[in-house]
Amino acid sequence: MINRLLFVFIFALYSSVAATERRAAIDVGSGSTKITIADVDDSGEHIVEILFEESFPVPYQAALESSYDGAFDEQIRERGMNTFHQIKAYIDEYQVEKIAAVATAAFRDAANGEQFAQEVEEATAIPLRIIPQREEGTLAFFSGVEASHHDPDQLIVWDIGTGSFQMTTRTGSDDLAIFMGGVGSIPFRNYIIDVIQGKDSDEITTPNPMTEEDIQHADSYARSIGRKAYPIIKEKIKHPDTKLIGIGRLFSNSIGPVGGDDVVVRKDLRAFLSQAIGLTDDELNNPYANVDVPNAILVLAFMKALHIQEINIVDTKSTRGILIYSPYWN
Repeated sequence: MINRLLFVFIFALYSSVAATERRAAIDVGSGSTKITIADVDDSGEHIVEILFEESFPVPYQAALESSYDGAFDEQIRERGMNTFHQIKAYIDEYQVEKIAAVATAAFRDAANGEQFAQEVEEATAIPLRIIPQREEGTLAFFSGVEASHHDPDQLIVWDIGTGSFQMTTRTGSDDLAIFMGGVGSIPFRNYIIDVIQGKDSDEITTPNPMTEEDIQHADSYARSIGRKAYPIIKEKIKHPDTKLIGIGRLFSNSIGPVGGDDVVVRKDLRAFLSQAIGLTDDELNNPYANVDVPNAILVLAFMKALHIQEINIVDTKSTRGILIYSPYWN
């Protein structure tokens, strides 16, 4: 009897260990390329263990913004390809069973985005696919659900990337409402430089020092975009049980430090912008001041337009949503 129980225990233990799949999720964003390697349970819905996670800076969007023909130039393609070879080495080292790799805004916009994606697959066997923005919002939502452990029906996930933004929530069914646009961190910064300040973003990369009038004009432009959010998102924001979370590098690295305890409110952003008026990048003493100030304007403007009181910053990667998004693995 004891031997039989021991056998059952060992079999159950073996089954629980064996019933996982080792996956690599790769998100080729407009400013960085992220990879997460993890073991996922047999349901495909839960991450058992994160084995490796890294982000490699590759400024595709910035390169595209300064491109004369709307295509990735040789320099950015070479840098990108070197990054994919690094990632392939990690995939081999961890003996990954399945790979899902997606590319977003910059690849969608680049004249040679599809061609470069094919070159990546031919050189590294990484099956890189360019996804539409709606799918990008879906992945952000799954990432937020996985990281926050909040009721998905009461969750709004806001992701602002280098080239675009998505604000996603679940509707009454299992469908998602995704409010999205092409105003990400770099396009918004360049709008301030080119349109508001009348300068040339091909020649300068910072709007600083900014005047109070610059900030007011940028705020007005961003609020006009925020007001276009879908009614269901506006209604959910008003509900006391709704939790709005910000994910991605912009929120974690740029907006999060402005607040405290992983929560940012409007007065935090107002105070940051007030002290930034008239200061150069050097005077702000921040290596990312050229985007941090515009990012704060953008986020605060959306908060005012949509009556958002606070943002809960969740440090997660879009790759974690990819890991549990079943259409990529079935």
